[in-house]
Parts: sequence; structure tokens; C-alpha cells
Amino acid sequence: MTEETKTPDTAATVTDDKGRVLTVKEPDFLQEARVTRLCGDASVNVGYMYAYVFPTIWVTVIDGNPVPFPTTFLQLEALIARVGRGGCAAVLKHMQARQDAGEHEAGVKN
Repeated sequence: MTEETKTPDTAATVTDDKGRVLTVKEPDFLQEARVTRLCGDASVNVGYMYAYVFPTIWVTVIDGNPVPFPTTFLQLEALIARVGRGGCAAVLKHMQARQDAGEHEAGVKN
């Protein structure tokens, strides 16, 4: 079960399979680079990065509680555990919908 609503600052909310409301926002390029560096050797594992790390760092709020951006690998792992499988699935669905919408918009312009 995933619901999605847009908010003014390009953030969106998704609801995961536990009914938690997650506010998600695409991290900026520098944040992505920093997290990739935090992951060290694991950053070459594309499955790990795209299935766990990147969806997790999109989460900024869980059920109204702000989520600080991870600055250490242990914080990143804790956030992955907190967001969980259902949360990552909801975020991934949102990310895919955004990509599909962007591809559609690009096709309309051409």
C-alpha cells in the first residue's frame, strides 16, 4: 500500500505497508556523494546502493518525526534499519514514479 502526495518544497509523502507516513525528498548531489564515500568499498555494490542506501537517504521525516541526514556509516545503517523493507519499497515506488513522469515530460517536449 503506497499513497503519494506532493508538498510545496518538492518533498512528497508516501505511506508504507505499516501505515507509516514518510516524507521523502531527493538529496542534493553533494549529499549523495558524501553517503557514497561513507559506504567505502560497499559503494561499488550497485544492488546495495540502489535498493537500500539511496531510498533510505530520501527519507526526511517518519510519522512527523524529523530524520537527520546520516553523517557516519553507523548512522546510515541505523536509518536503513529504521526505514526497513516496507519503507524502502514505498520510497522506491515513489522514485520510479518520478522517473517515469520525467521521461513522459521529456517525451512530450520532443
